[in-house]
Amino acid sequence: MSADWDNVRSRWESIRQAVDGAYPAPGDGSSLGKGRVGLAKNPVAITGEAGAGKTVLYNALAQAIKTGDGDSTRSPDSEKHRTVFRSGSRRAQASVVVIPGQASQERELALSATMGGTASPQGIIHVVCWGHNRTWAASGRRAIEQTLRAQNPDFDEESVRAWHLRKEVEDFRDLCERITEQRAAKRLRWMLIAVTKCDLYWDRIDLARDHYIPGGAVPESEFCTLLRDLADETSIRLAVLPMSSRLIRHQFLPRLRPRLFQLDDEQLGILRSHFNSALGGLLAERGSEE
Repeated sequence: MSADWDNVRSRWESIRQAVDGAYPAPGDGSSLGKGRVGLAKNPVAITGEAGAGKTVLYNALAQAIKTGDGDSTRSPDSEKHRTVFRSGSRRAQASVVVIPGQASQERELALSATMGGTASPQGIIHVVCWGHNRTWAASGRRAIEQTLRAQNPDFDEESVRAWHLRKEVEDFRDLCERITEQRAAKRLRWMLIAVTKCDLYWDRIDLARDHYIPGGAVPESEFCTLLRDLADETSIRLAVLPMSSRLIRHQFLPRLRPRLFQLDDEQLGILRSHFNSALGGLLAERGSEE
């Protein structure tokens, strides 16, 4: 099924204008809360590269973190949550699994267990961050710097971003191949691409949009090509939305100048409200109400 990319881009644009003050945020009071133990409904997987902000995103949806909190912690193992999504008077219970991003046996086992069989997700939130990944280990930061320095002694933050984007697209290619070629996630009905940490690059948000949503830049990015193919080869519903889980300070590598957030708390709330509204719509579309 071919996606309506004009509609996907239009939704992104409406959020951008809302953040910039042109439109109000949706006032549906959407949030995640703890669900009761019992039969899992609306199984959802949160996937993405290491350092993209998967756990922080879940915590933001669950309203477990606020602006100004300390740095999040690394999640080496899959995280499982039973939650209730509240949107106005509607309630949908969901079981959420956060898949570890770093390449490891734990990640492969978590992906295989989550994506396969009768317990496969009905929805995937795939987290990307336009190359603003956090590299947790000092050894990992040194390896990136050594690689980039060998290519160009005067490397800059754009070189680091490009390095992360190459890894990001390979991670997304692996996910798409699991869905289309390995026939994993057989119950999958929707995928929401969460373009996170956009408070760091709001001055270039249109470039980020064109990197992730087909129908903009020519030639299109590899990510757009993979997303087009996924839409053409499956019947799942696709959405791509900007998101910031919290306002942060980001440093690509120790020798490079930190990048500071460009939005404020009110704008952060608008992003969260729009994201929650979209997620609630996807869950309610085919999910079960309580």
